[in-house]
Amino acid sequence: MDWRARNADVTVVRVPNGGIQPQAVMDGAGTLHVLYYVGDPMHGDLFYVKSLDSGAMWSAPLRVNSEPGTAIAAGTIRGGQIAIGRNSRVHVAWNGSKADSKGPINSESRQREAPMLYSRLNNARTAFEPERSVMTRTFGLNGGGTVAADSAGNVYVAWHGKAAGAVEGEAGRQVWVAESHDNGKTF
Repeated sequence: MDWRARNADVTVVRVPNGGIQPQAVMDGAGTLHVLYYVGDPMHGDLFYVKSLDSGAMWSAPLRVNSEPGTAIAAGTIRGGQIAIGRNSRVHVAWNGSKADSKGPINSESRQREAPMLYSRLNNARTAFEPERSVMTRTFGLNGGGTVAADSAGNVYVAWHGKAAGAVEGEAGRQVWVAESHDNGKTF
């Protein structure tokens, strides 16, 4: 079989505004939602756009992180993650930069560290709510986290980190999950 026949429904579309590391999801109504990264790998920004026509035309970009330069996209951290929840609300999670004031305090070194951040599209769908750290009991964020959401209003943010008193090194790391049952309003 000719490979072109098997891939007839695949269309290559450039990420808007020179963005990198895109994440894309289509909702039940056929709207394409795209999250992408722009800037320095250690201090960049996440932007969100949507398309009603499979990427031929894009909405104006909305910056996701309310504090400029507080996202990371380097090494194993591949920018932000996007999910669509109840009533097609957009949810985003990402590794914050160490410069972010929302970072947890390492219980061993007493230094502020990179946080796992979360935001969601506001009720008016005109901007993202100010980001917040979901790392309330952990530190030592490692690698990229993720977000998942469902139509019942459940939102889950997962990351790899350590608890106070954990053994040193990788053996002390665990997977952590913050969960919301009110469409990301509280965790």
